[in-house]
Amino acid sequence: MNIRKDTKSVKQPLDWLGVLSRAILSTRCRIHSKDCSFEKGLAKAGDILNNAILSETSVWWAGNGGSAAICSHLSQDVLNKLGIKSLYTGDASLMTCMANDFGYDKVYAKPLESFVKKNDILIAISSSGNSENILSCVELANEVGLHVISLSGMNDNNKLFNCVSDVSFFVQSDLYGIVETGHEAILHGIIETLWLNIQDPKAAGPKIMKG
Repeated sequence: MNIRKDTKSVKQPLDWLGVLSRAILSTRCRIHSKDCSFEKGLAKAGDILNNAILSETSVWWAGNGGSAAICSHLSQDVLNKLGIKSLYTGDASLMTCMANDFGYDKVYAKPLESFVKKNDILIAISSSGNSENILSCVELANEVGLHVISLSGMNDNNKLFNCVSDVSFFVQSDLYGIVETGHEAILHGIIETLWLNIQDPKAAGPKIMKG
């Protein structure tokens, strides 16, 4: 499916929504740098978050602009719905301090150096996949031994999609609105499915999603 060609047909909002749906369902995935089905990628990300419930590890978020808004929003959902320690270090004073003292490429990685521990989770979001401050977080995560879930778009040769990650999602579009909304929908789907499984009265505890 040529999603980029598909966007040229957008004339009305309903057309855009159709492109969004097709882009989400055609998302490319990799598990430990190997191509896999979208279904298996979703299941892997669900397993990682489910294990955080069971092991009491933390989830850390990194993103810029619209991706930062996704981080701020969904970090709260992970905390509220799943009971996992979850934080986006987007405080303005902290960010401006880190950027001023260490450079913007370290705006997230520098404070994470003090917070993260082995087996925590990093959710790294970059529409372009080439934001240096997000890539710095992934580099740190791999050094410390974190699990990494990454989401990117635009071109499949972007650095984030090709970094070492437990699971990587690539939304096949060059429209920022499609990529950003696709990322949020993917994460909502994973988080809310886990939450619904936890609510199942027949379940003895959190259900691990199987691929």
